[in-house]
Amino acid sequence: MLCSRPPRVIRTTLDLADAKQVKSVRRRLKISDADLIRIVEKIGNSLTAIEKEVQLEKLELVEQCSAKSGLTFPG
Repeated sequence: MLCSRPPRVIRTTLDLADAKQVKSVRRRLKISDADLIRIVEKIGNSLTAIEKEVQLEKLELVEQCSAKSGLTFPG
């Protein structure tokens, strides 16, 4: 009898069909389902690219808030 191995999980990409994986990534990045889906549609399913996009969006949000309040950050 042949034993077949289960398929290997690709750890560098996000599978939106895998609810556990989506929940894990969403919790780790602290974003909503809608935000995660929007980002994946925008840049693809690479976990590294998703993380970078989330960081950029959070940085842009901080800059927008500081611009509205008149605060400046060094750098």
